[in-house]
Amino acid sequence: MREIEAQFEEAGVAVRFVVMAPPQEVARFCARFGEANRCVADPEKRTYEAMGLGRYNLLRLFTDPQLRERRAANRAAGFRQDWGATSLRNAARLPGAAFVDGSGTIRWLYRGAHPGDLPPMAQMLAAISERLPSIERRSDR
Repeated sequence: MREIEAQFEEAGVAVRFVVMAPPQEVARFCARFGEANRCVADPEKRTYEAMGLGRYNLLRLFTDPQLRERRAANRAAGFRQDWGATSLRNAARLPGAAFVDGSGTIRWLYRGAHPGDLPPMAQMLAAISERLPSIERRSDR
């Protein structure tokens, strides 16, 4: 995210992370990564339900080839899963990403196939740019 953060800002896109926990817990968790101001608490998981995100079969947690590949890439980049901060119930929830315009309309939606399945931020910006050409023009300046 940090590598292309300026492109999102220049395009007028505010990046937010929805976290399925109470506000105090979200603030504490996100502050660890310097992202407290971007995190939105959703303890009732309404966003998750609205986006139609599914559940992952936890029996595949260590055998899914795509997830294993993503985990290896994350480890190589210096990231790891913090199991102490992850409830097993939430680990079964599949991730997603969306671009919601100022009126609340979902313009782009990505539903992950495994717990590590989110597209790179550059791919997300490109997908958003396709749907709103004015963003692409602004980000090319």
